Amino acid sequence: MLIYAGIDEAGYGPILGPLVVGRSVFALRDASPDQTPNLWDLLHGSVCQKLSGRQGRIPVNDSKKLKTKAAGVRHLELGVMSFLSTYADRPADMGAWLDQLGETTHHQRHALPWYDGDWQALPTANTDAQIGVAANMLKHDMKDKAVKVLDMGAAVVLEDRFNHMVANTRSKASLSFTFVAGHLQYIWQRWGKHHPQVVVDRQSGRTRYMNLLRQVFPNAQLTIIEETPKNSHYQLQTPQKSMQVRFTVDAEQAHMPVALASMLSKYTRELFMDRLNAWFINHQPDLKPTAGYAQDGQRFLEDIAGLMSVLNIEHSNLVRQS
Repeated sequence: MLIYAGIDEAGYGPILGPLVVGRSVFALRDASPDQTPNLWDLLHGSVCQKLSGRQGRIPVNDSKKLKTKAAGVRHLELGVMSFLSTYADRPADMGAWLDQLGETTHHQRHALPWYDGDWQALPTANTDAQIGVAANMLKHDMKDKAVKVLDMGAAVVLEDRFNHMVANTRSKASLSFTFVAGHLQYIWQRWGKHHPQVVVDRQSGRTRYMNLLRQVFPNAQLTIIEETPKNSHYQLQTPQKSMQVRFTVDAEQAHMPVALASMLSKYTRELFMDRLNAWFINHQPDLKPTAGYAQDGQRFLEDIAGLMSVLNIEHSNLVRQS
């Protein structure tokens, strides 16, 4: 049996909204622990990579390729909800979605009023029937190919926490790796005896991760398998457990667990951005919404400058440090 996991993020670059670092974990009964099979090929009856020619199948890809101006989060939502439905009950609202992902900090959001209040109902861009049909198709295909989704999870770093951590670490990359490390520890603790393969989408130009992994896994023997400009690959070993971890450029293009982690991270961030935009537009109806990235984020901040003063909004609670 192979335990095959992927980790990716959404929201590393923006100045507004949360950073979300997600994971997905699959089990392949008929694959050996030293394999990383192509899940798109294996599950070709129910999933595909490209939006074109999908013929009713579920697109799974880098979230940037699936969130379009015309479709919004429809493809992201269909994918993450279908995969979640193969092993858990589908959440009725955003709060239940975050709970399902094991995310807890959303229960303390009162300092950020744009996220406070009742959670929006889910799904937002599909019908229950559409997700049900896709999920059933996926379940049958996965059962036939002896594939299971074991887990989907995410860490959400809201703006105030983000700024506090950047101030302490003096590095956005170090902050992000803190949550990647949390996912790696979770996978190690739950499935380390099954020798999981974990692929992480590389988030910066770093090519050497040995010292960081030593800090996360001080009791494991670490071996460098490969360190190249595109792939950094390591073996972790104890008498009871082992795990291979690779940090790879554009990992979501070659590893479906990473693509699914990208999708659930982006979908989660978009739900938060919907709340942020709705709250500010409620106070300033002519306001144009923002995705939170640098240039348009600055435009948004200029548009709400007077509102921030009137509502006593602290800059450090809304605007992320770079």
